[in-house]
Amino acid sequence: MKMKIEKNYEDSLVLAVDIGGSKYIIGFVDFEGNVLYQERIEWISMDEKSIIHQMMDSLEMLCRKMPDLFKRVAVGGVTIPGFADPVTGVWEDSDFLDVHEFPICDVFRENTGIPFYADNDCNACALAEKYFGSAQDKDDFLYLTVSTGIGGALYIEGNLYYGSLGHAGEIGLFVVEENGRESDTGSVNGIVEMYASGRGLSRNYLELGGKLESEESLGGKTIAEYARKNDEIALKAIRREGMYLGRVIANSCTFADFQKVIIGGGISLMFEQYKESLLKEFQRILPERKVEIESTKLGYSGAFLGAAAVALRGKECTETSLKNGFGQKITLEIKITDCAEAFLVIDGKTLKCRNARFGEFLSAAHICESGDQLNELLQNDEIRKAVKQYSRGDQEAKDKIYDLGYKIGKGVACACVLLDPGELLVEGSLVGFKDFQTGLKDALIKETYYRGDFPFQIQFQ
Repeated sequence: MKMKIEKNYEDSLVLAVDIGGSKYIIGFVDFEGNVLYQERIEWISMDEKSIIHQMMDSLEMLCRKMPDLFKRVAVGGVTIPGFADPVTGVWEDSDFLDVHEFPICDVFRENTGIPFYADNDCNACALAEKYFGSAQDKDDFLYLTVSTGIGGALYIEGNLYYGSLGHAGEIGLFVVEENGRESDTGSVNGIVEMYASGRGLSRNYLELGGKLESEESLGGKTIAEYARKNDEIALKAIRREGMYLGRVIANSCTFADFQKVIIGGGISLMFEQYKESLLKEFQRILPERKVEIESTKLGYSGAFLGAAAVALRGKECTETSLKNGFGQKITLEIKITDCAEAFLVIDGKTLKCRNARFGEFLSAAHICESGDQLNELLQNDEIRKAVKQYSRGDQEAKDKIYDLGYKIGKGVACACVLLDPGELLVEGSLVGFKDFQTGLKDALIKETYYRGDFPFQIQFQ
């Protein structure tokens, strides 16, 4: 039923709707990011029809409960726990809720008379940092959420970056342990989400020999408490947490000029406990790189404020500008000579990186290994020797060239899941070696969720 609301836009507000897997939060936020009211509501039923009915009933109840605030609402924003199209406002899919291709913004607008905008929850958190948080003065930053799972969102050159298919930011899919734990979907093994999320941290603690002091559910909060009591295994698990996050953050910074990295999600509340090992691993890999790394200052309100930020961006943008970073023609160019370089080309424009160097990407099979940076591999005397012997059909030389292709392919795989290109172009003299191509492709197949069904074209030149 359509609500009847008399509008008064003096001191305008945002109507924010933060949708989660077990609950949703509705309320009002002013244009400065101050939360005036919020209410958490648990899902009663979780099929698509019931979800929409519950939210519409809640909005109608909120209208009756706080009519003066409701009258001041100029725009609405929705965070989606899954894929959303920020241009059309369609809730495309979700990992936790049975909703598919639902035009949620149109439905809300038709029932309230308020224009609504939507985005993925992780993207929304990045927008909240840009509008209200510690990234207001940054044009290039990485937002990382570490909770039950791990996800990311990228701000590049002043715009939220979506990738060619809207799947950019999947830092949780970086492989950190070859042939490691199976992912939730079974599509790839050894991803950081299975080791550094809340679930992964708990499993690490138990595998290291940790035991529960009581029957409480084991999680980050419990392990953090054990560590405060000087539990050696908890301390070791937390140090390893920092190493995993430090490594994937450092490797992400070889693709783009991130000035800052912000960690959100439940595990961010433990940041001070794993900060030392995170920074130590980051600085070991990128000793010259200056990047601010911190936990979010927005706390548990990040996603809710994200809904408000999504609304404000929608209010400020035209449809054309809203498409910046979304659905564009994106090519990832990899150049292999005596060093490795990566370039992101968006609609024919090559983004200039002042600090990011792909050759500093750390290729390692396991977290316990120190690994090798790609440039070190390319400049190794054994590789140079193998290149000279390759044309003679030397099998040892072929094996070394294949191994080199695979190790560089690990870096390319991470670049692809983070940047979501529509085309991958690999250039350089080594590309002419079939074994190099095979090694690189094998790494792409094994270390991405595509499993060989690549959503982009691959060209070797």
